[in-house]
Amino acid sequence: MIFYCEMMLTKIKQQFVEGKTLLQFTFLRATGQCLTMAVPLIIAKFFSPELFGRYSLAKMIIFFFTMLSIGSLQTPFIVFANEERAKNSKINKAFSAQCVFLILSLCTFLVLILLLNKPIAAFAKISRADLFFVLFGFIGIALKTFLCNLFMAMGQRTKNALTELTYGLLSVSLIFILHFVDRINLRTVFMVYPASTVILIAILFKSIDFKLLLPFKFEKEYFRKMLDFAKWVALGATAVYFIDWGDNLVLRCFVSMEAIGVYNLGYQLFKGIIILIHILGPYFLPFLSENINNTIKTREYLWSKRPKIFIVGMITVAIIYFLGPYLLNAIYCDVYRESMMVLRILLIAAVIFLYNVFYIPFFNALKKYKVLQISNVLQVLLNIILDLVLVPRMGIYGAAVGTVFAYLCRAVILEMYFRIKLRKDLKL
Repeated sequence: MIFYCEMMLTKIKQQFVEGKTLLQFTFLRATGQCLTMAVPLIIAKFFSPELFGRYSLAKMIIFFFTMLSIGSLQTPFIVFANEERAKNSKINKAFSAQCVFLILSLCTFLVLILLLNKPIAAFAKISRADLFFVLFGFIGIALKTFLCNLFMAMGQRTKNALTELTYGLLSVSLIFILHFVDRINLRTVFMVYPASTVILIAILFKSIDFKLLLPFKFEKEYFRKMLDFAKWVALGATAVYFIDWGDNLVLRCFVSMEAIGVYNLGYQLFKGIIILIHILGPYFLPFLSENINNTIKTREYLWSKRPKIFIVGMITVAIIYFLGPYLLNAIYCDVYRESMMVLRILLIAAVIFLYNVFYIPFFNALKKYKVLQISNVLQVLLNIILDLVLVPRMGIYGAAVGTVFAYLCRAVILEMYFRIKLRKDLKL
């Protein structure tokens, strides 16, 4: 009896520690993500809907290359680095490959800006001189993403979250400084991204454990394996990008730049929620990578941790649904009134993604990335098709409805594959 009680107490203590770590990580990361998400929302306050539409389309270009390059390497970097650290207590091979990827990404973006500056500028309705500042914006976001991925690959979740938090604080502070000195415009807001990253690197440089990262050890075979993983993630990342930003391509053809600005404010709020939900995937990925064959721990993740987190998320979404209009009206008055209806429609997609996000670490831990990426491609194809049908009839609300049905389609695909294939293989 005493032994049983001790086991129970040990288990309760362990769950408390794990829950405390998750709460700490989630709070810091979520706060940082909220601050980062607040940057375009603050900019919208100082810009007209028409100018905010231009900013949104220019930022769309930045995020395309970020998602395609550094963003798509997050999961391969974490998975390969965890495997390498378990064997050698270092991640220098994975880190070396990641550095090469970063350099290639920056050079590729520069070349494309030089070659395609005229059509890119025409799409965003900005001058070709403005693209110079868009380039600096990409460099800032790419380096910040690289740094965040690095801490996660080293297993330092709290530092990863602190990086997001510090970057968010710096970005918001610089935006307000620009407003205070009356220098806030399209060009200066893009310079906020590299400026924040430079300050961030200066603050966190001493906290990087270079013993894990050095010496550099570039191996072609290792690079090839990461690239093979990354190219499938990149395919899905491109699809995710078009899920996040593809609505703008259709809206650009059918509605005014002002309407694009209104839609993007509501969508930025929704995307911020999606980003916060997405935190759960990278957080649980190292745990599932190490315990994928441990039935007890995987069942605990699915049937104990998942329902509790899902309930908290549902309550949060409900609060946003009912209180959102009052907050939006208080900040923007009637300028972005229609943005709230866009957000309310998109909150349905947020709930769908919240349910779906818990399966994603399983697919990545098992390196079933092809299934994830194929589902992403199908989602974006459905999203674009629905946009083409609904936007001419419903305007910006049609784009929101199309997004909801696309999220639902992907959720059904992953749910069916998990139940038919993965659940049986993992004996869940």
